[in-house]
Amino acid sequence: MKNITRILKTAITIIVLLLAFTTTASAQSKADEGAVAVTVQMKKELSLNDSQYSKVLQINKDYLNSVIKANKTEKSVPVRNKRVKMISASREKKLKSVLTDGQYRTYAATRAKNQEMLEKYQE
Repeated sequence: MKNITRILKTAITIIVLLLAFTTTASAQSKADEGAVAVTVQMKKELSLNDSQYSKVLQINKDYLNSVIKANKTEKSVPVRNKRVKMISASREKKLKSVLTDGQYRTYAATRAKNQEMLEKYQE
């Protein structure tokens, strides 16, 4: 009887871990997919060089992963909105450090379109 209980507990633990891994992997792939889509669009609009592309891609991945995490963990809407606003401000600062002044001005002019595209991958 003790063996059956131990086996059942082990099986349940394995199932829970697999579900957690699958959910995390799914969110990760969605963030990666969104980051690539937005970064490809930004590369076209801003004429990013290869170095800039790599940096902007990482910035966008970090941004989406952070927003997805905040959306899942923050239950209070005002707290969640404040957290997302801080994440967005950090992204803007990082982008500004990677882009030239001209590229950043162009990016700022199309920011709403890029943000709309990113929001599709935040859920």
